[in-house]
Amino acid sequence: MSQIPPEREKLLHTTDLVVALIILAICGVLYYVTTTFEEVSAMLAQNVPPEFVPQLVIIIIAILTLGIPFEHLLHKRRGGNIDSERSDRIKRMPYVTAGLLIVLVVGIPYLGMLLTMIGICAILPLLWGERRLKLIIPFAILFPLAVAYLFNKILLVFFEPGVLGIAL
Repeated sequence: MSQIPPEREKLLHTTDLVVALIILAICGVLYYVTTTFEEVSAMLAQNVPPEFVPQLVIIIIAILTLGIPFEHLLHKRRGGNIDSERSDRIKRMPYVTAGLLIVLVVGIPYLGMLLTMIGICAILPLLWGERRLKLIIPFAILFPLAVAYLFNKILLVFFEPGVLGIAL
């Protein structure tokens, strides 16, 4: 790709604009899907309707996506070129991470949400090369417990206990 003179630099990066539009379209479809969730009785609603959290996540993703077409301007200010960084092939680690997360998420009905979060918080840092167990172990235990406390005690949203996690 040729370098664009500063006076002719585009405000929007074309490739990033296409990616952002695809992500926004997916967000729109997923948001629509959340509007089709069945109504939960007041006794089981747990103070939060079932569509609230997915819609919140989708809205946050959509808001963050709006910045993608402008990211090249930040790279240029730092003296870099966003396209040169993208010329390398994607390494295997993102695929390994995605595969591991898929396996763990599929295991939620058996392990339960809390044990799954502990597993993710313990395995991912090891997979990514962190070897300081004195950091990993407290993180793998305290972070999921904090998340569970936030949802269970403050938001009154209860996680799937799973077959193995019922005792927890």
